[in-house]
Amino acid sequence: MKKFLFTILACLANAFLSYGQDGFVAGNPELAYWQVGKEKETVIVLHGGPAAQHAYLRPEFDALSKVAKVIYYDQRGCGKSAKADTYIWQEHVKDLKRVIKILGQDKKVYLAGSSWGSTLAMIYAYIHPEDVKGLILSGTYRWEGEAMTPYAYSIYQRDILPSRLVSNKIRLREQKLVQYKAKNGQLIDTLISINKEAEIYTGYPQTETRKSFVTAPLSDSLKKIMLPVLLFNGTEHCEIEDWGEQYAKLLPQAELYTIIGACHDPWFSNPENFFNQCKVFIKRITNSN
Repeated sequence: MKKFLFTILACLANAFLSYGQDGFVAGNPELAYWQVGKEKETVIVLHGGPAAQHAYLRPEFDALSKVAKVIYYDQRGCGKSAKADTYIWQEHVKDLKRVIKILGQDKKVYLAGSSWGSTLAMIYAYIHPEDVKGLILSGTYRWEGEAMTPYAYSIYQRDILPSRLVSNKIRLREQKLVQYKAKNGQLIDTLISINKEAEIYTGYPQTETRKSFVTAPLSDSLKKIMLPVLLFNGTEHCEIEDWGEQYAKLLPQAELYTIIGACHDPWFSNPENFFNQCKVFIKRITNSN
């Protein structure tokens, strides 16, 4: 048990190591990106928030570099990416289109999203299915598209939001299922608490992105996404209601995988299990094409 806890602490320490940035994706705004691995397939990782930055997803998602080239980028106005004049969801879709065209070399890619990143992955696949091989979704929440048009700033009173970005630290809390051997030699399952910090911004990047999503299509529209989808959820109750089961019913080619003990961030709760399922998923789709 002590050895396992030491391993967990070491992994958490690695999460805060400095990862060298690979450059910027040209355009307005410039988007900072990082690349891990040189495999033929490409996975683009989409961070949550809205308005977090990619660093909290590492090193867990780095394991995907064993089967694909993994690309991270900080979304507009976040982390090392430049600020923008607008943060409506349609602009995030355009940004992702740029990333795929330039870093994905205009080939089909896998999109791996966490929380808001999963929502972005789904709306992108709905609009641009021609760019996507498959979706890996975790930390899903209720679909907020209401097909409202046009979107008006007055919906959320933009004038009262802070005009300057403010960075805040939030703590991701998960539970991990582990086994230890009792004195009588019996193997016992138990849950231990694990956590790590993430940085998130308040202001336009967070609020405008989320509030503008009322103009996105209704959730029933997701039935048109005819792409392979791997969904993750957990067995524990989350403060944010998980929509994994609902999306599994909406997305025609979705498969749902439940990680024991996990909540909103199953990739963090059991990274080994998460990676193994993703590896099987990616290899199966790659071999079938």
